[in-house]
Amino acid sequence: MSTAPDIFDLVPADPHADRSLPTAAPKIANVSGRLGNPASNQLTAALGMPWTRRLAKAALLIPKIRDFESRFLTLNDEDMATCSRALRGRARGGANLDKFIPEAFGLACAAIRRIKGYQPFDVQLAAGIVMHFGGLVELATGEGKTLSAIAPAFLNALPGKGVHVTTVNDYLAKRDAEEMGPVYRLLGLTVGCLQQKMEDHIRQQAYKADITYGTGSEFGFDFLRDRMKLRGGQSQGTPFWAGWTGGGSKQDPRVQRTETPLNYAIVDEADSIFIDEGRTPLVIANPTRPATEEEQVVYKWADKVVKDLQVGTHFRVDLKKDKVELTDEGKQLVRYSNPPSGKHAHAMDKLIQHMEKAVMAYHRFRRNEHYYISDEQKVVIIDERTGRAMPDRHWQDGQHQAVEAKEGVPITLQSEHAAQVTYMNFYRLYKKLGGMSGTLLPNFWELKAVYRRWTTKIPTNRPIKRVQMPDVVYPTEQTKFVAVVQQIAAMVAAGRPVLVGTRTVDKSEALSKLLTDAGIEHRVLNARQDKQENEIVAQAGQAGRVTVATNMAGRGTDIKLGPGVAEAGGLHVIGTERHDAERVDRQLAGRAGRQGDPGSCQFFLSLEDFLLEGLGKQTQEELAKIGRAGGNRNWQSYLPLFKEAQKRQERKHRRQRLDLMNYDKHRQEQLSDLGADPYVD
Repeated sequence: MSTAPDIFDLVPADPHADRSLPTAAPKIANVSGRLGNPASNQLTAALGMPWTRRLAKAALLIPKIRDFESRFLTLNDEDMATCSRALRGRARGGANLDKFIPEAFGLACAAIRRIKGYQPFDVQLAAGIVMHFGGLVELATGEGKTLSAIAPAFLNALPGKGVHVTTVNDYLAKRDAEEMGPVYRLLGLTVGCLQQKMEDHIRQQAYKADITYGTGSEFGFDFLRDRMKLRGGQSQGTPFWAGWTGGGSKQDPRVQRTETPLNYAIVDEADSIFIDEGRTPLVIANPTRPATEEEQVVYKWADKVVKDLQVGTHFRVDLKKDKVELTDEGKQLVRYSNPPSGKHAHAMDKLIQHMEKAVMAYHRFRRNEHYYISDEQKVVIIDERTGRAMPDRHWQDGQHQAVEAKEGVPITLQSEHAAQVTYMNFYRLYKKLGGMSGTLLPNFWELKAVYRRWTTKIPTNRPIKRVQMPDVVYPTEQTKFVAVVQQIAAMVAAGRPVLVGTRTVDKSEALSKLLTDAGIEHRVLNARQDKQENEIVAQAGQAGRVTVATNMAGRGTDIKLGPGVAEAGGLHVIGTERHDAERVDRQLAGRAGRQGDPGSCQFFLSLEDFLLEGLGKQTQEELAKIGRAGGNRNWQSYLPLFKEAQKRQERKHRRQRLDLMNYDKHRQEQLSDLGADPYVD
């Protein structure tokens, strides 16, 4: 491995810069005891399990990184850039990047301190080293995942093949690119950022940058669109084989790099993209348009007939598979319900499918939970995991049209698929892949099986002081919300800020009304106010501030405590329901008690909560009936049912992800056998 003098000898002479390690070097923190001692790390690095070995090896490199950091801090900006160019030259010469870790990470640390004024923690460097080696890290909420990505992104950008830093929404991608861009530029690297509805020539420039920030969907859709351009003959003279041979022309319409389109990715909030989005394929459909009256006839007919269908008699709901199936009696009713005829009519089996979509629209898709109606009278899907609006996404196979018919808004024409890939299969195409999140360990084995990646838990920089209070069960939603309002009032009186997490837009607005009636000032953050997210979150940590939010406040946001709040007890988080996945609950709780700050969290549950549907529709209805009956019962005795329902929902979603992955894999194999592009229909 190269020594420090080798690097410094490449820096031009400067009488104002001292190349030697000064006697009074800039203060460098000692290696944190949170990462263990050298002796135990040596043993673990040799004999530990794969996921613990990576952390131990990373910890052993920290002293070397800190040594280089102290040396680079003595240089001026120009000399730092010169050292970066020297590393880049060696990397492009084919040298092993693993050998550069101490120098590259040390240089990145020095650049961060020069630009941002603070020093990365040891645990952040350890996380970066693990991600460089292609691992996933669980880094607790608030531990600085954005900063953890800088050093591995810099190191892997040196060969000039591009690095993609993926996050969960456009706002975070733009924020991170803008905040961290000056650090990369000091090191001589370029930074690009992808946003929705960006012109192709601007996208091409973003991908030509050394490091590109964007959402997982933008990277995936650009990959599919480039394949479609090759398949559809849109290359304007560029030969079909140019993408695979490295040849091309100035007229090549593709936006991603032609030689190494998928080189290395760092995925922020990896569980959201790998797990939550794993049930939703990336699909490019042909353009939609409003349906004509003739084209709407089937959807309107199904919407009219579905109101006569009764659960159990005419259809069955399979909660495990989220499917609806008509019974023989239901099919008979459909057959004799004056089905449409003419040019836009369908065969009976297709009509039955339309009816099943209509049943799903009424019995599984709920307004202001799964979607809302925009001011333009359009059905806008709400991401149930984050609460964010997804205006460019549509349900497939006629489901979107069934919901439009249900709501009485203009019906769009169902579009055909042009290209598709699952997140699972897309991310496995990267030459090297790393990721991080605060909640990865619950899906440890699935991540290993699907993505072939070990997950390593990184210690927190400071011990967590957050107090996790026990869940409280109430008989009805109304009594639960009354208790929530009472606790909010008590926290406000104590000078503490409160963040209240709700599952749906409806619930956030219902709670908002109760708070207004109680005279408690508050702000609401949901899919309707997502444009105000930055402003609302920035104020959420001030004394006495109350913020009611869907899960959109649980990803990538940092709630900073205002003056006097830490002394009062810190931020208090209230969860008004448990989510289908325990990871999402942990994300919400993790808003409090960040970086050693005080804080607390408590969940309020009721026997009318939607989660209990995981136990079966009939059981859910019976529990809700018991709750509404009231009486002197030990409501806490029902708490284990919520945990069981959550486990069942997690198992169901896991099956759905694996089924989708296998379906996509078989589809690709069939297209490949036919000599077609496996991603383009």
